[in-house]
This record gives sequence, C-alpha cells and structure tokens, in this order.
Amino acid sequence: MKHEPFLLTKPVQNEQLVRQLDGRRHRELFMVAITGLAFTAAVIAYAWPHFELIRLGYRMEELLGEREALLEERQHLELQRATELAPARIETIAKEELGMVYPDASHLLNVLTYPSTPFAASDPRPETP
Repeated sequence: MKHEPFLLTKPVQNEQLVRQLDGRRHRELFMVAITGLAFTAAVIAYAWPHFELIRLGYRMEELLGEREALLEERQHLELQRATELAPARIETIAKEELGMVYPDASHLLNVLTYPSTPFAASDPRPETP
C-alpha cells in the first residue's frame, strides 16, 4: 500500500490576515527586559570596585618592582660616582695619563689681593694679607 502525498486542492491565501498585537504581553516583555537591565547594572556596580581593586593591586606590585630596580640602579650609580671622584684615582690619572707633577717651591707665587673698585674699598670687613 503506497501512500500518496498530501496535496492541497485549494490554495491557501492568508496574506490579508493580520495578527493583533497583545499589549499585555508586550508590557510583560518590557518589564522583563527592564528588570534584566537593572539586575545587570547592579551586578556591574557591585563587581566593578572589586575588579578595580585587583587591577590597582597588580599595578602597585609592578610599580614597587620598578621602584626597587631604580633604587638599585641609583645605588650603583652613586657607588660609581664615588669611585670616579676618588682623589687617589684622580691623582693617578693626572700623574700617569696627563703627566702632571706637584710644583716645587720655585714655581709657587703668592698673590695679594687689593681692592680694585670703589665698592670693594667700602667693604666693612677687614682685609687679610
């Protein structure tokens, strides 16, 4: 027994049918949407400070690490500066690389200062020879 497909003998034309809108159903859907938005806003408002606190904690740890690195570099640079400005090192460079020597007594000259301007003569401090 073979089944024949169901065929419509009369074409259905329902283009003119218009479904009436259910106002109560639309109000219910609108209220559900508003409630969902309010709930979502409340969750975000509650969670935002927590996430911000976590982000700031990570940033603070990053900045503390950077501060430690900078303090270490500063200490290294201060040590290097002290080494570079050591009088013994400067004297060694002056003698060995620049060929400088200490002057002997014949090369020394005492220079006396005299007032050269009228303002210097009115200085109330006593002159030292």
